[in-house]
Amino acid sequence: MITIKTDFHLHTSGDRHDAIGYSEKELIMHAAKEGFKALAITNHDTFTFSHSLRRFAADLGVLLIPGIERKVEGKHVLLLNANRVSEKIRTFEEVRAAKDDGAFVIAPHPFFKAATCLEGKLLEHLELFDALEFSFFYSRFFNLNRRAVKLAKEKGLPLVGNSDCHVLKYFALCHSTIQTEDLTMKAVFAAIKANRVKVCTQPIFLPRLAAILADMKLQHFRIALARAQAREEQGQSAPVPQPTIRSKVSPQT
Repeated sequence: MITIKTDFHLHTSGDRHDAIGYSEKELIMHAAKEGFKALAITNHDTFTFSHSLRRFAADLGVLLIPGIERKVEGKHVLLLNANRVSEKIRTFEEVRAAKDDGAFVIAPHPFFKAATCLEGKLLEHLELFDALEFSFFYSRFFNLNRRAVKLAKEKGLPLVGNSDCHVLKYFALCHSTIQTEDLTMKAVFAAIKANRVKVCTQPIFLPRLAAILADMKLQHFRIALARAQAREEQGQSAPVPQPTIRSKVSPQT
């Protein structure tokens, strides 16, 4: 039995919906330096995985699990052991079919206050989910993970800690350690289902939490603006994004 550090909710510059400032290889190298042994890149509605990327990770001692954060009936769902077809999943019945084909399904930040968070849809389709996510985005007095923790205990579901990383300096604010038989996808999934998982996290001082959220929004805007300007310089007309401040109390989703 070995104990490994893991994060199964990560975004990169390959994300078609979010402006991320680092590549897949930069993320993997950073994670390897931090001692992580299993990762899943879960870009929004974007399957970001290749055999060459898997080999790159393996050369650094990291198991890269193919993943995606797919919008299903308007709600975000993490699918591990995903494939290109996963980009087309739109309904929970299609999630069920993917699960029958070997997908491992995680509910990301399920009870956070954003339209794309699962909330009631999780309860409606609970049998589809292999694990619930514990998000980094909480403080001692503000914690929207509590309902997920309660539900996990009531239903005997494992909790996995993930960083939902959009800015590399906030990688590993929350992650998991897993006791697994070996470093294979099959063994890691079996370990999670057997609840050999520990969430590794600490509450964040509320003013710092607000500063992290603001910084993530600012980084997103700067990168989106730079990309738009680059397209304009190349003669491809594109609207310049406008900064938006949203009041939702949730991490990047």
